[in-house]
Amino acid sequence: MTIGLRADFSGAIKKTNVLLNLGKASKYQCTSWTAETIRLLMRSAANMQKSSKYKKKTSMLMRNIGKEIQSGDNRWQIAIGTGIGGKKTVPYALIQDKGGITKPHLIQAKAGKALAFMVGSEMRFLRHVHHPGSNIPASGWFSNVIAKQEPILSAMMQPNVVLTVAEIMASGAVGMRSEIT
Repeated sequence: MTIGLRADFSGAIKKTNVLLNLGKASKYQCTSWTAETIRLLMRSAANMQKSSKYKKKTSMLMRNIGKEIQSGDNRWQIAIGTGIGGKKTVPYALIQDKGGITKPHLIQAKAGKALAFMVGSEMRFLRHVHHPGSNIPASGWFSNVIAKQEPILSAMMQPNVVLTVAEIMASGAVGMRSEIT
């Protein structure tokens, strides 16, 4: 007669693999949300371009929306906007989003005249502004998109959702977004 113990650790190994994929799952959720948000911001700027007489300016908005994702010490930081992640700063992005009145402070600049306008207590400079002193209506091209996307990010980062993504990754089915809700 043989005496012994036989144990199957495949379930424990599977659960361990899921736990090992939690960090990757969090990163996947963050980067997926960031990519979708940038796509929506670019579409929002493009829609503004269609209705705007300042097509060149809104085109600059579209081309200069960037991102930075930093991680470390169990935290993630995401920055999205113009002038981020190696993209150029678009000085009129804020006034296009929030609206405001340009103040006709014409200043001699290297390539001609520039227009200055106030954003809070900070003076920003523009070149080639067609109507100095005009009221620019708020378009919400940035803030409206972010307001809609923030709850989506919150839902995507819920522990049960991140765990589901980690389970999918552990099973080898990476990239199957249709299974992630």
